[in-house]
Amino acid sequence: MASELRGARQRLEQRPELLAGGSASALWAILDEVVDGYAPVVAELERDIDQIEATVFSGDPAPTERIYSLRQEVTDFYRAVHPLLGVTASVERMADKKLRHYLRDVRDHLLLIDEEVTDQRDLLGTILEANMAVISVEQTKVSVQQNFSIEQLTILATVFLPLTFVTGFFGQNFGWLVAHIDSGIAFVVFGIGGLVVPLVLLFLWLRLRMRTRSPAS
Repeated sequence: MASELRGARQRLEQRPELLAGGSASALWAILDEVVDGYAPVVAELERDIDQIEATVFSGDPAPTERIYSLRQEVTDFYRAVHPLLGVTASVERMADKKLRHYLRDVRDHLLLIDEEVTDQRDLLGTILEANMAVISVEQTKVSVQQNFSIEQLTILATVFLPLTFVTGFFGQNFGWLVAHIDSGIAFVVFGIGGLVVPLVLLFLWLRLRMRTRSPAS
């Protein structure tokens, strides 16, 4: 943010009446040059903030690290600008009357920049909070989707559990099984019945679950 002093020299050369003011006039020219150099910095920060703000308030999360970095830049800029208010006020009080008008103009410009930087810092704080809220919503959506997937897998496992039981039951070769399941009717009663009963219980459980959810929705 350092400004070249060539511009300050040109300012004095354009106002020969101020050259008689000596060091105070040179100080005014330097301060005026420095303060004018702040305007592009404010504009660049404003563009960056607008981009991040548009991203966040459109519902998309922005890089939190970028917001922190930009807020640090604005804070550092504020620390460079704000102390100059006291300097310009002291110089204005001690300067000649013909120079006070020019110093007051520099101070007014500096006050405007100070207010803009303060607003930018506050806005970045709001954007950061909004961005954290957006990230929280996205995480909630992911969590809901994961819970839904787990529920689907649980239902699928519940369906296959009786199938596994029936397969394992008839895959055994012990005396009672050989003695009692020797016809098609016995197979239907023990095999298909053992499969239908848990499926009916699962169906009833799902209906009950849907009824309990419907008032909340």
